[in-house]
Amino acid sequence: MATIVLVPGAFHGAWYYSPIMPRLRAAGHEVFAISLSGLDGPASRARVAINLDTHIADVVSLIEHERLTDVVLCGHSYGGMVIAGAADALQGKIRTLLFIDALAPNDGDSVWNTWAPEIRDGFIMQSQDGLVTPPPPGVDPRARAHPLATFLQPVSLSAAAYKVPNKVYALCAADVGSPFHAIHDRVAADPTWTTHKLGTGHDFMNQAPELGLSLILKAAEL
Repeated sequence: MATIVLVPGAFHGAWYYSPIMPRLRAAGHEVFAISLSGLDGPASRARVAINLDTHIADVVSLIEHERLTDVVLCGHSYGGMVIAGAADALQGKIRTLLFIDALAPNDGDSVWNTWAPEIRDGFIMQSQDGLVTPPPPGVDPRARAHPLATFLQPVSLSAAAYKVPNKVYALCAADVGSPFHAIHDRVAADPTWTTHKLGTGHDFMNQAPELGLSLILKAAEL
């Protein structure tokens, strides 16, 4: 059985994976889901400086504190930035990296230099305090304002960042024209990656949780 750590995307917390966590555990897997700094607890909590390094450290701390090894580390959307950095810091402890419609950065990449200008500029324009940016319309009401610095800071990755036994990328293919299509195509050209196309949109946990469950169960078997 596998040890699975689930990292949500921007604006979301560990609750995003609640629909599938009981069934992952029923299949015999040890499962952890994390709410990254600034995205859990009371919405009125005082805001402190939080950047991408903070979120990477959140995941590293969880895995080290729980003494986890041979981990299936899964990230959705922005969470891809986080799991790439965490895997680099935890070399030898990650068995599988699973990116679900996620950023799969190279050294020096950031959300800012990856996203289209009209999207990234919106993060800044919609922020009222320069510290956080509000969730986009239509997302789950539990979503929280996201720390802006996590989008702006480049990730620092060594040459060994992706040297894990298994690398899996799943594109949520129903969102035609999303930036994740280009990321999928880039990694699909590398024979060290396994790729999938899911018949759902980006919000896979609300739109097609069965597809997400099946994908993670397959990754746990690698």
